[in-house]
Amino acid sequence: MTAHFGYHTCKLENGFEYIVENIPFRSGDGANQWLTQGYYFWTDSDYWAKKWGKAGRRAIGVFSLDLCFKKEVLDLVGNVEHQLEFIELKNIILNKLGEDEKRKSVTVNQILNKLKCSKEIFPYLGVKAQDGRKIENISFVDSQFNKAKLGLITRQQLCVFEEAKDRVALCGFIEPSKYAEKMPAA
Repeated sequence: MTAHFGYHTCKLENGFEYIVENIPFRSGDGANQWLTQGYYFWTDSDYWAKKWGKAGRRAIGVFSLDLCFKKEVLDLVGNVEHQLEFIELKNIILNKLGEDEKRKSVTVNQILNKLKCSKEIFPYLGVKAQDGRKIENISFVDSQFNKAKLGLITRQQLCVFEEAKDRVALCGFIEPSKYAEKMPAA
């Protein structure tokens, strides 16, 4: 299994011992949780973790993620098969809703909440997704041939569900520096 790391940004409150004992912090369960309730990590790089919150008011922990990204994580970023599966499951849910207005306003959060109720059809321990944000676009070829662009530095997050909390382990800190010195980052 490939080693995966995630970066969890949290408020710098209640001191080092409190944060070490409680990080990662579980999100709320409201409709504003993109990928439902769970433990959120920025993936692949600490870039977006450093963009979240204010420097001096945040802690950024580095975590090893002991999950099989091919079987245990619904990867809506880098796995087309998973994307197709998600669309198929979404359509099943939407067909049960019936009304066109309800179907138009359904969210990723709502779909995932429904799917998480059935381990038979949704065996995943987490979900990885990205919004449309990116820092840079570069044309693949001259625009006279094709207008497609490569989006770089995309904002990707992984939500690990409660039942897999024991599969994430704090390796160290990136911020603040005094935390990083007490417990070096991996």
